[in-house]
Amino acid sequence: MRKNKFFKVGRTIAISIATLLCSFTALNQFYYLPANADEDIVVQLVAHRGYSGAYPENTLSAFAGAYAAGAKTVEFDVRKTKDGELVIFHDDTLEKFTGDQTTVADHTYEELLQLDAGEWYGREYRLERIPTLDQTLDLLSTTNMRMFCELKNIGDDPEFAAQVYQKCADYGVLDRVVFLSFNYDYLTAIKAINPEQPIMVLASFGKSTLPTKYPAEYYGVNMKTLTPKTIRAIHDAGAKVYSYTPDTRGQMLSLQRLGVDGVITDYVDVSIL
Repeated sequence: MRKNKFFKVGRTIAISIATLLCSFTALNQFYYLPANADEDIVVQLVAHRGYSGAYPENTLSAFAGAYAAGAKTVEFDVRKTKDGELVIFHDDTLEKFTGDQTTVADHTYEELLQLDAGEWYGREYRLERIPTLDQTLDLLSTTNMRMFCELKNIGDDPEFAAQVYQKCADYGVLDRVVFLSFNYDYLTAIKAINPEQPIMVLASFGKSTLPTKYPAEYYGVNMKTLTPKTIRAIHDAGAKVYSYTPDTRGQMLSLQRLGVDGVITDYVDVSIL
């Protein structure tokens, strides 16, 4: 009798969990409806790490490719080397290039120049190198593209945000730059320098309390956690919401229907999707 009782309780719990999972699945399908073939994508497309769907990410080729594809905004990631050089690189480690777990911060820039930043993607890019922020801004300053400049979380470095800001100031592109980060302290440091400089809070979870807890002009939210409630809260605060990282036409259109202002995507040329 006791064994049977436990069996019934276990079955009830299993049914409840299954029902909950089905609810989440149904909710996700509601948010990501199939695309209509004749529907236009009108939200802003931001080239994620440059045109990373067609070039090795965060390279000068990817940035030039984004411009050639008609992107109006390009996103890139900034880190700092062992000797203080600001470079464009996304990952926490260099494993993609070296096979080990060392980081950008473990190497000088001269050492990083010995690495090939393109061959992992394709042999035609084997001469690519990890670009500096200077090289990137020098290239992008010749275009009319806006820049989403992400400050990667490199830990407690009180000079990092100010150094990145000053580089953008030196190239005269501050009016085209939005500074992004998951580290809100970096963004508040930017605001301390220039209260008018726009910032974007990056969030893995799209909670509707974001605008209250982390005031900003822009929010970049994981598309898997973004809800209409969060979008309304951000818009009610007078800010804009971007979502990352949709890479299919259907995902982009679904986010468009949700009401986002833009998407950060690896594929800025939607004609190939």
